[in-house]
Amino acid sequence: MDRPSARTWLDLYATAWEQADADAVTELFTDSASYRSHIFRAPHLGRDAIRAYWERATSTQSDISVRFGLPLVDQDRVAAEWWTTFRDDDDGEVTLPGCLILRFAKDGRCEDLREYWHFAPGRQEPHDGWGSLREGGSPEASLHAVRWSENYAGAWKAGNADAVALLYTEDAVYRSHPFRPPSVGRDGVLAYTKEAFASEESPAPRFGRPIAQGSSAVIEYWTTLRENGEEATLAGCDVLQFSEDGLVVEAREYWHLEPGTHESPESWGT
Repeated sequence: MDRPSARTWLDLYATAWEQADADAVTELFTDSASYRSHIFRAPHLGRDAIRAYWERATSTQSDISVRFGLPLVDQDRVAAEWWTTFRDDDDGEVTLPGCLILRFAKDGRCEDLREYWHFAPGRQEPHDGWGSLREGGSPEASLHAVRWSENYAGAWKAGNADAVALLYTEDAVYRSHPFRPPSVGRDGVLAYTKEAFASEESPAPRFGRPIAQGSSAVIEYWTTLRENGEEATLAGCDVLQFSEDGLVVEAREYWHLEPGTHESPESWGT
């Protein structure tokens, strides 16, 4: 898979969504594909199940507009942010941004898909920098991402917000959620992380294998923890852009928080 081919696939996916064309979506997947529309829900297995899911999902949607950011391509794996607005019969005007994690077969069809996303009422425009990837910097994104995830996991387990902040540049821009204001600068990252860690106990974070290209990477994470005294599981992905020395210049996150303790799916993080 290369970036032009990935872009073509995403354009076809976007068009099929905008036209509520479940058959067109189905053609983009292998016969035995796994489609996980929510990381804590069972996957839709096979093209018939994918078609049935898309028929249900789009049956209440109209006036759909789908945009994709620049995809990251790493051999047979692709990550891409999306930003969708539509009208729902039950919820009215809504905005749904997220990130797709894809793996492709040799024939160019997708054989595995996972989504992380957020939902908000009303039609909202993407924030500044959404969907962009850093030009220049270091081309060693995969190495930087592995090192970053190892250091972040250690700091997270220890509740060490200061160590987390040191993984970002002095002028970093960090978005923990697409509808929240960004945390700006290393001091902003530190303040956000201290607040987040204050409500957590016993985190056990794991990071997946990065999808990396140039100076950018996307990494999935999974952790069980106690959130405000209750057992919970947090799963998501980080969209990271690195400086030449391996610090994060810009970060965007998409995630789901679920009550209780949950194991990651078999294909997660690969």
